Amino acid sequence: MIPRVLILLFLFIVSNLDVVGQNITIKGIVKDNLKNPLSNVSVKINNSEEEVFTDATGFYTIDVPQKGKLVFSQEGFKTQKIAVKGKDIINISLKYDEKAFKEKEVNTGYGKIKQSESTISVSSVDEKLIEQENNLDMATFLRTVPGVSVVENGGELGITIRGSRSLMSSDAPLIMLNGTQYNGSLKNLNPRDIKSIDVLKDASATATYGSRGANGVILITTK
Repeated sequence: MIPRVLILLFLFIVSNLDVVGQNITIKGIVKDNLKNPLSNVSVKINNSEEEVFTDATGFYTIDVPQKGKLVFSQEGFKTQKIAVKGKDIINISLKYDEKAFKEKEVNTGYGKIKQSESTISVSSVDEKLIEQENNLDMATFLRTVPGVSVVENGGELGITIRGSRSLMSSDAPLIMLNGTQYNGSLKNLNPRDIKSIDVLKDASATATYGSRGANGVILITTK
């Protein structure tokens, strides 16, 4: 007969192999170091092709091995790697990569400034999203920016920027196209002609644009 100790050892090994092979569902929210939610952050299982992206609220969910690691990355931020260790909720804050931001310039309409040197809160539409060869439109682009609300009404886009409110009757932000104020419909802009979209999201934009920038500013640059 097989000794009892060998049977117990066999059962122990099998049970542990079963646990190791199990995946757990992890969810969480990714923010920047200013506590703003980050959209389109890559959440990837380390040494795997499995990858998801955060939504407009910074939320993500992914199935991961219990002893796996998650890699969080986005252009302009420092990549973070976190061990799962049995957790089912992982919320993190990504830190700005100062070297990356120094290379990015924002066209304010009054000249170009380095984003790292600006005192204005700036968020940008992911350039990779803009470059995609599909039927994306301006509404889709702007919805990826945290704090920007887009509502389509009667064929027009109603846009408001969180944290940017004035005493004026309208909450609509100022739109600058290639450095000039644009009063037309965003629906008339061809997404294929867009090079970059930057959003100035707080009232400090008034330092550059005066009362016109009290509701925030959308800076659009074409190719």
